[in-house]
Amino acid sequence: MNYHIHLPGFEDFQSAVEKYRHPIILLEGSRTVVETQRPDLVRLGAMLAEAMPRALFRSGNAEGSDSLFAEGVTSVDPSRMQVITPTAGHRKKNLHPDYQVLALHQVSAVHEEDLVSVSNIATPKNKSLMANRSKIPRLGAKARYLLRDTLKVLGDPENGLAPADAGLFYTKPDPMSGGTGHTIRVCQQQGVPFYLYEHWQHWIK
Repeated sequence: MNYHIHLPGFEDFQSAVEKYRHPIILLEGSRTVVETQRPDLVRLGAMLAEAMPRALFRSGNAEGSDSLFAEGVTSVDPSRMQVITPTAGHRKKNLHPDYQVLALHQVSAVHEEDLVSVSNIATPKNKSLMANRSKIPRLGAKARYLLRDTLKVLGDPENGLAPADAGLFYTKPDPMSGGTGHTIRVCQQQGVPFYLYEHWQHWIK
């Protein structure tokens, strides 16, 4: 595949993240994707994987944006996809055998508390949810997804997962709502640069 990646913006992004030996790039976003924009997500995943052969890509294995971005990367090199899941076996049929997969339960209790602390700062309204996650099943389920989102950004050195270096998101309509908004706030908190659809859509035109 030959992609035109000469538009201003992509070069800046590429030079910023390729200073790392193996840059970790988050590719994720809303579960609902405008039908006419779905090909854009696949194309971006493939373009990045081809243009940046040392980069690794990370998502949360959710429907919609996560799967579309991963489809693009997988078409080039599935071994460079890292997938972080809230539970073991989460959407297992979507996982390519060459993906690196880490489930939240594999994280140590100490690191989980780090994830909770960072999550509470990023989204303070969920402090009660986090505090009661082990007592109330429905809160535990929601907490696992949010902690999964935080883990995607922070990584887990004990499990060979480096922190994220950049994030590319597809968000509609409100970028700061839901789990994607939480992930973006964690990126802001951790100093991880992020780009929304309006920033990267021109890279693939």
